[in-house]
Amino acid sequence: MRAHHRALGALPLACCTVLGACSGAPAPSSVPAAELTSGPLRWLMLPDEARQARELRTSREAVDFLDLFWRRRNPDPSGSANECAHLFHERVVAADRLYGEDRTRGSLTDRGRALVLLGPPPMLRYGQRRIPSWEPGRPSAQPSVHTRLVAVETWIYQPADLTPELAALLAAEAPNQPARGAGATLVFLADSPRHTRLLEGERVLELAARALVRY
Repeated sequence: MRAHHRALGALPLACCTVLGACSGAPAPSSVPAAELTSGPLRWLMLPDEARQARELRTSREAVDFLDLFWRRRNPDPSGSANECAHLFHERVVAADRLYGEDRTRGSLTDRGRALVLLGPPPMLRYGQRRIPSWEPGRPSAQPSVHTRLVAVETWIYQPADLTPELAALLAAEAPNQPARGAGATLVFLADSPRHTRLLEGERVLELAARALVRY
């Protein structure tokens, strides 16, 4: 099946344009406590952190949680700014502008999550794929299971497009990959430009969140 390739195509360029316009990222501590588990910050949380966030009861606890949360992800603790926090806020703004679906914020969609964790895809591929499809039969009959052809959108990252930390984690899970590390591929079901969901790549996004933690 022939797919259409776009290297540095319209979507990555749009992401870069939006990201470049986001210069005023808010301070990490300004995130409302209610958004800790319901907003885009949850994409960065490890399972233990998500559990802790759900147990917060006071504003003081939320501030302390956020302070430690971002310190753990600061690539330069001796510096005056946290590059990870700044980049997160830039990407959230970009995702909100690019990937909104009906009443869902763009940064809370599957593609928004991917943009927040990995940045804009250097290469896009559009094509079709057959996926399992289940249709209930009559009450006295067996359900009908078959496949259907769907449109898919694939985001492709080469090892050089990823952070060294993420490339190392991916390589550790794929020991047969070359020593330079493994790339990443995400596949989204694209029912329409406004309705997408992740088909493949959940583990990549889990590792991307883990790779941000410095200690």
